[in-house]
Amino acid sequence: MRRRLNMADGAGRRLFCGIEGGGTASDAVIVNADGRVVAESRGGCTNPWAVGFDGAVETIHSMVSEAKKKAGVPESHLLESLGMCLSGGEQTQAQERIISQLKERYPNTTRHYLVRTDTFGSIATAFPKGGMVLISGTGSNCQVLNPSGDSPRCGGWGHMLGDEGSGYSIAHKAIKIVYDAEDGMADPPHEYDIALVKKAVYQYFNMTNRFDILNYIYEDFKKCHIAGLCKTLADLAVSTKDPLCCHIFHQAGADLARHVKALIPKADKSLLEQKGGIHIVAVGSVLTKAWDLLKDGFVEVLRETDVSVTMVKLKVSSAIGALLLGAESAGLALPVDYSTHSTLMYEYDKC
Repeated sequence: MRRRLNMADGAGRRLFCGIEGGGTASDAVIVNADGRVVAESRGGCTNPWAVGFDGAVETIHSMVSEAKKKAGVPESHLLESLGMCLSGGEQTQAQERIISQLKERYPNTTRHYLVRTDTFGSIATAFPKGGMVLISGTGSNCQVLNPSGDSPRCGGWGHMLGDEGSGYSIAHKAIKIVYDAEDGMADPPHEYDIALVKKAVYQYFNMTNRFDILNYIYEDFKKCHIAGLCKTLADLAVSTKDPLCCHIFHQAGADLARHVKALIPKADKSLLEQKGGIHIVAVGSVLTKAWDLLKDGFVEVLRETDVSVTMVKLKVSSAIGALLLGAESAGLALPVDYSTHSTLMYEYDKC
């Protein structure tokens, strides 16, 4: 049985913290017992597989310490709970290792710890009883969180195995189409002219000849830099309506919808039959900012299903969801107005 807290529980000194841990940057938030945000802080990457477990733990501690200071409490002040939804936090062993190191190195952090993967934070921020998250930024991923706690996923395997519909995938496809066409390996889709897309690729990478791309693909490979081409292509599609560019985004929208389609059979019946059908929180700059370019391809695949979809995007950090999950796992309940956390992005009615 969860016990509800109120301001009488230490006159607001009972504090709860949540961390949204990203592959580039991370956010922390502290709220008091009435659910009011009293402090926020920001840090670097907290993915333990990217910066190492020591580095991730140190960044987490630094963010929590800064947030405590902003909240007006000393570093020794014990939080009621610390919920962390981290990129790279899928595996139980990794979750336990992070908690163990925090307890050992910084014993005055909190009374209760929880570590989950970053997708959980987005869902918990938007929906009180589970739902789906669809991510398209540098990479892509999709996961459903059922009321039972079961959490099947589709995607999230990185650019070597997946990332379909992501910024990286869109950029890579554009480059590949140009190079295949010039090699005579394959005609462009629908024999579209490659001229504008080729020009965009050359300008983005500051290339003078086609061999210049090798440095960016191999010796100086940076996934985020290649994915950055996606914005240039999106601007091109909007400004010129270039058929090839628009086609690439159409296909990316279809790829993202295939993630959703794959998880529909694994979603709890209650999530599918609620008003508005399956509720999806959209995360990532590609999905939320290039939606108009992705939508037609996305809907094309949705029509192959028998479910309605309500898609929202967050107005607050998903550190809030991490915080709520942490408090819930400690048996504590905080007052939450979910209507303030997100805004409607798109509705699809199967009828």
